[in-house]
Amino acid sequence: MKQLLFLALILAYAIMLFTLFACSGINPQPPMNIEQFSLINTIPLGMQTDKILYHSQSNTLYAMSVKNQEIYIFQDGELKNVLGGLGSSKVNFQYLADMALGTDNSLYVLDSSTKSVKKFISDGKPSGSIELKGSVQPKCLCIYQEQEMFIFDSASGEIINYSGIDGTEQNRFGRFQLQQINSLSCNHDYLIAYDKDNNLSHIFSLLGQFVKDEPGQVVYDMFNNGICYNEGMLKCLNSPAYLPLTEDKVLIFIHNNILALHQGEEVRILKIVYSQVE
Repeated sequence: MKQLLFLALILAYAIMLFTLFACSGINPQPPMNIEQFSLINTIPLGMQTDKILYHSQSNTLYAMSVKNQEIYIFQDGELKNVLGGLGSSKVNFQYLADMALGTDNSLYVLDSSTKSVKKFISDGKPSGSIELKGSVQPKCLCIYQEQEMFIFDSASGEIINYSGIDGTEQNRFGRFQLQQINSLSCNHDYLIAYDKDNNLSHIFSLLGQFVKDEPGQVVYDMFNNGICYNEGMLKCLNSPAYLPLTEDKVLIFIHNNILALHQGEEVRILKIVYSQVE
């Protein structure tokens, strides 16, 4: 009887630990280390833009201009389509605030004036929209696997988590940690709110728990390796890998094992080279 009770206690403890890590959404040990960053391509844009997204499998690059209220779609380095301009049609925006990329290369666009997110397939054709009920001044957007939308509302100073399916509000967080944010990014465990003016990344779990602040712009890869650009240096927060950069004002975007570095009128594409964790 004592042996059975002891085994039952061990099983209960194991289940508790599994549940704790699963619910926290934090993977404490990345299974792959970043060994180096390797430059594989440079894409000239020929224009100043505010944000870029890059889908590695299709070699599709999206570049957003707030001034022109337009999104430029490049494929294989050539301009293929332009979305936006002011207007009320399905491909126009009343105020283009941000954009995010879905796992299937679908494009999500935040219209701050209409308080909605418009969805487009990769060639720019409209594919529906979701109203952001309860938001006042939505400014930044992040998508997680088409199931979750995270919006930074600059009026309330918090992140709102909406269902990517029907737009139902699910959670709010960050009111006491955030002031003004310039971009959101996320992987399966972490959400990062980047404050460009103070060059500071506020890191949360996807459930909204505050984790830490980190100087510079931080993104996380699919193995939960933190990658940071700060003061002319691109570095991994979990390994010695680093890459000096001479450019200032670099913004980074990650998709799978590819980094896109946006600076001025060009985008540098870097491959993340991994090694097995021993």
